[in-house]
Amino acid sequence: MLYAETHFRFFPFFPSLLFKKEPEVVFDLPYRCEPGKDLPVFLILNDVDRFPAEVKEVAISVSQKGLRPLAFAFQNPKTCLMRHPLEFQSNVFRFVIPRGGLPSGRIQVNCKAEMTNRRGQWTVLNDNFATTSKLPFSCFLSDEPLPGAHECSYGDLHVHSQYSQSHVEFGPPVAAIGEIADVCGLDFLSITDHSYDLCCGMTDYLKAGKDAPRWNSSVSEINRPDGFARIVIQGEEISAFNWKGRAVHLCAAGITDYIPGSADGARAARLPTLTLSEAIRRIHEQGGIALAAHPGSRPGIAQRLLLRRGNWSNRDLKNDIDAVQAVNNGFAASWQRAKKMWVAELLSGRRISLAAGNDSHGDFNRYRYISTPFANVAENFNRHLSFARTGIYKKVESEKEVLEAIKKGETFVTSGPFLQIVPSVSRQSAMTFDEKCNTITIKSSSSYEFGSLSGIQVFEGLVGGKAEKVVLAKSFNDGKTMSCEIPLPVRQKTPGYIRVEAVCAKDNGSPTFAATSPLYFGAKNRNS
Repeated sequence: MLYAETHFRFFPFFPSLLFKKEPEVVFDLPYRCEPGKDLPVFLILNDVDRFPAEVKEVAISVSQKGLRPLAFAFQNPKTCLMRHPLEFQSNVFRFVIPRGGLPSGRIQVNCKAEMTNRRGQWTVLNDNFATTSKLPFSCFLSDEPLPGAHECSYGDLHVHSQYSQSHVEFGPPVAAIGEIADVCGLDFLSITDHSYDLCCGMTDYLKAGKDAPRWNSSVSEINRPDGFARIVIQGEEISAFNWKGRAVHLCAAGITDYIPGSADGARAARLPTLTLSEAIRRIHEQGGIALAAHPGSRPGIAQRLLLRRGNWSNRDLKNDIDAVQAVNNGFAASWQRAKKMWVAELLSGRRISLAAGNDSHGDFNRYRYISTPFANVAENFNRHLSFARTGIYKKVESEKEVLEAIKKGETFVTSGPFLQIVPSVSRQSAMTFDEKCNTITIKSSSSYEFGSLSGIQVFEGLVGGKAEKVVLAKSFNDGKTMSCEIPLPVRQKTPGYIRVEAVCAKDNGSPTFAATSPLYFGAKNRNS
């Protein structure tokens, strides 16, 4: 799948059903709003340097079943323009709908722009991509925070900004991402633009610039004092070579200097690409953490042949990885593949934390992508910023606290419910408990927005074992909170771990999931 940049063609007049002599025009907004938060709506015009156009007027309607639609008009959109480093190429507008007067619950939002250029006038509904649905945006205006938000912190550890730019992608400014993250209820996020993009010049995304100018601009944007999100972490998605010499992606969070990697960037001029072990060493030297990025994803044939992309394997995970970003845009096939590799490492005695990220390139409300090159743009309504979240079992106040908690394994991943394992006595250290502990408590909570708890599974793994076993499987008919105490299933001197998964069911039948990092017991595991 490719991102929804529709102007790329192999050569002039190359046939494309997606190409238009007008900028890409994309509306976007959050999929949910925290209590008391206004509703921001963004409009991006991409490639305005090639296809100049003007937004004459914007109209936004908000509707809910059984209520009259609310209309909001912006007759002078120029007053809503955002300043950002790539504004010569991309116009970004920010419109704000006040929360007062908007109904709580799920709303539908339609956005219309009246456009003009030297060829004439036209109207855009939600986006101007050929073949997309033009369906209204769905947004949940919540009266309660994310489940468990009073005792944990939530974040997205894989987010791309406008600095990830190439033949087939573009994105929003860092400030826009920060505002959406705050509105969605995130406490932290990591901006992880591609290493092969960050080394390029500001005006030409195909040519390497001196001293990684896009990296330097990103650092300046993230360090701006007027950002919306509480904690924005400088990160990078690094292309590195796996043990087979193929490119895989490694997310760094909390680094201070650019780390090169451009083997799979489709650029004429390439910088060196490091091995995984070399890249991880550089991350740790800078005080950052290293996360295996979407290790369960599989590159397509074209990516394997043309870009030298490969797969993560357990041999690659045996590098000094701090966390596995096993959840990437949802708990589907890639999660199952990544979980299988992660569990194998846990059973070998290694301690690797669990994390989540959405790999969003904008995608605040839905993911638009090219499913058939030059022919079709499709949409995924379950992939966007904050869809899957990394939870930390404390209210973090700094980047340092976020990084330390992830490295220690004080994490869970979720697309809905809060989930935690609590020992019956004080822990010796993060995510371990001592020999006096003979019971553990499983805690979970959800909300109307994310559905009622329908079941949990508790897994036990013993170091040296071939597989985990389920020590508790419990179903629920209906409920928003759950707490159950269970005996410790093994002798404490046997090294191993406990981890938990939970599922909720929303009113429309769709599920939400959560899974914890392990709680370790017994003799100290290897590599801990």
